[in-house]
Amino acid sequence: MIYLWATLGALVCLTAIFALLMTSIQYRITSKYLVVYCLGLPVRRFALKDMISVSKRRRFRAELWVSTFRFKHRKLVIRRDRGLFREIVITPAYRYAFRNQLETAVETASGHHIEVEETED
Repeated sequence: MIYLWATLGALVCLTAIFALLMTSIQYRITSKYLVVYCLGLPVRRFALKDMISVSKRRRFRAELWVSTFRFKHRKLVIRRDRGLFREIVITPAYRYAFRNQLETAVETASGHHIEVEETED
């Protein structure tokens, strides 16, 4: 019986830690990179010059950097031309404002315009 309580306690603790880590993910755009932060520390960065398009729909397997439990209306899918996972899923709070900032940063960094794929929900 003690093992059952210990297992349940460990499961609750792991779930709480996972929720804390997931909700602490933030995204910032620098002059050359899209940087993903967790608990204020940079954990992943993506080069702006490699980005091809931004969409709301995922087509292939993607690298997930989700910062909320309800991400249906916050999801942005960024396609790249390099990397193991060609698509990145992020969930900024204001996805259209973030997409506009990302388009401007990509255009400034690499000189090419990022393709925006509009799809109906």
